[in-house]
Amino acid sequence: MALREKLNKILPTILPEKAENAIKGKELIARVRAVLGDAYSDHSLRSQFSFMVLDAASCLARVENGQGYYLRSDEDAPSLQTVFGGSAVGDTMLHRAMALAVRLYDTAGQGVFVYPVDEEESWGHPDLVAVQWPSGAWDAEGAYIMEGEQEELSFRAICVGFAEDEESCRQAFFRTLACGQWAQECELLLLPGAANEEELTSLAARYGVGIRCLDADEPALEAMPRADEIFRLSTDDARTLLASLPQTTLARPRHRELSARAAAAMPDTAVVLQWAHGCTARGRVESFEHRVAVN
Repeated sequence: MALREKLNKILPTILPEKAENAIKGKELIARVRAVLGDAYSDHSLRSQFSFMVLDAASCLARVENGQGYYLRSDEDAPSLQTVFGGSAVGDTMLHRAMALAVRLYDTAGQGVFVYPVDEEESWGHPDLVAVQWPSGAWDAEGAYIMEGEQEELSFRAICVGFAEDEESCRQAFFRTLACGQWAQECELLLLPGAANEEELTSLAARYGVGIRCLDADEPALEAMPRADEIFRLSTDDARTLLASLPQTTLARPRHRELSARAAAAMPDTAVVLQWAHGCTARGRVESFEHRVAVN
């Protein structure tokens, strides 16, 4: 029996029924281990919890704007907390930029894994990872069914940067390089400002980092819907919004072999690989798995 099936069976018996009695992830892991033993790592359990809270049909719900899990009722919707971290209202420029980045890739048919949005940049993981699924087709319920022989998954590590000045552009570039060294491709999504395009193009050619400039400056971002609204737009509406923002590609990412060694040295990538390979092992991506997150 798969871990997801085991959790669906045991969680209703160990979760509190009300949000005010929610338990934190550490306690939930302890309760699960009391039943299942130590066969699964913390990473495996936490990633499954994150996937389940995005699935409206699962029994697991997460407290909005806080920490803790409880038993989902019919009134509970999947929590935006899993996507936009501690500022679920999505009123900041960073959150709107991240929502645009997610829609840029998911409307192109790619799976998107989003790391928690934090005001302080992480050099241990990118902001999001886009996955090119093997050939397949969508079914009537919104699941993606893979067809034929399994092709190798292609991962693109993506960082979002603001071109406040030339130094911030360099920092964003090298953060993208550092955070994406394990993936087949890495790309910097840069919002407008004081970018030295000649320097960035030269760096991109040297290191193989893709650079895409999205013309969404501060006034444009402030005039947009909130991040959670951008995230929930239909595919057609999201494409219309993105089409209204001119894009310039300074450099395309250079494809390379997936580095298992580099991935092993960056623990935060494990949950991405588990998510993607779990989908390919089943030969399908459920509707709630197209955009996932962990925090």
